[in-house]
Amino acid sequence: MLHQLNRSLRDILGLPGYWRASTRARRGMTATHLSLPYGPHSRQYTLLLEPEGTRAGDDLPWACYLHGGAWTFGTPESFSPAARPWLAAGFRVVLPSYRRPPRATLSAIVADCRSALAAVAAYARETGRPLSVPQIGGISAGGHLAALLALHPEWWTAAGWPAGPDRALLCAAPLDFSLLAPQLIFGRFPDLNPLGELGAAAHVRWLLLHGTADGTVDYRHSLRFLEALEARDAQARLIPIPAGGHLAAGRWTFDDANTYAAAVAEFIRSAGPIHPGRG
Repeated sequence: MLHQLNRSLRDILGLPGYWRASTRARRGMTATHLSLPYGPHSRQYTLLLEPEGTRAGDDLPWACYLHGGAWTFGTPESFSPAARPWLAAGFRVVLPSYRRPPRATLSAIVADCRSALAAVAAYARETGRPLSVPQIGGISAGGHLAALLALHPEWWTAAGWPAGPDRALLCAAPLDFSLLAPQLIFGRFPDLNPLGELGAAAHVRWLLLHGTADGTVDYRHSLRFLEALEARDAQARLIPIPAGGHLAAGRWTFDDANTYAAAVAEFIRSAGPIHPGRG
């Protein structure tokens, strides 16, 4: 127990430096920012980032990135440096916001994400932006939402997209609700547990990134999810970060020299399958 508390404390104490570095990266970004509302609440909007110089009719691929923050904190703006490798590869990047607990349940958060995707698809049609089969990514709670969205391609087609994501990048994501507390809360949402929603898993290529000493989201989440993906013949890879805490899985978002930044960038750019397994 003390060991786990020390890991959690390390994650918390690392936040100020993490956010300073992320803020510096955000200030250096040159992408075009658009804010698109999809509902009446102030949290119901999505950012659309486009590479500098992009015109509406340019036929660019699309990606979606879900921010972290325990489904309660964080904003698309503060996590926008995560879009940099997609922008560098010529993608349009969607970063949804959503309503927060305690007034919004996890079901409402997922519904908001789906509404955001529908609003973006409608905006793309209205403005002549061609849609593509998207990629998706997320960190921490956003990794959970990204996994769930990737596992439900029918949500995307219902929202006006040509298909669901063909690639999913999950960073330090809670993927097995049996490992989360309190079960009184998470046990109420069995249909929102990614580990139990793997019917379409083989249609997606997966890259998981997770610190082995994560004090916020146990490393076993990614291990169990990888094993379940492999059992369904999905193309999947888990990159463990030795002795890494929760924040280690997100440093690539603002640091191009980070050990794992190249693997993330290659996964985004690569046209071929990734190698299955760990490491």
